[in-house]
Amino acid sequence: MYDSYSDRMMMAFTPFDWWLILVLSLVGALIMRKWPQWPAAAFIVFVIDAIAPFFYRLALGIPADFAFDFAMVRLDERGGLVVLIRMAIYFILIGLIFSAKRRYGHK
Repeated sequence: MYDSYSDRMMMAFTPFDWWLILVLSLVGALIMRKWPQWPAAAFIVFVIDAIAPFFYRLALGIPADFAFDFAMVRLDERGGLVVLIRMAIYFILIGLIFSAKRRYGHK
């Protein structure tokens, strides 16, 4: 069915997921003011990432119970590893964007 383990992990991230991860990381990093806010920013954007598909499908007219099922399957279809990878990606991207903002931003 899948060629390798990396293929299985890449199937868990659609282009919409990558777009959402990038945009939410950018927003999270731009809102941050100090480094101690890093874990909170990553957690908040992860929660938004988890609930955004629910509200998107709900806005399309899909009943709430099906919309919730679709949103949760997206996070759980490869087990808990995808959730951990998503959180790690948020931490890394927010940290990189915030450090670039601090380094190249005017004071």
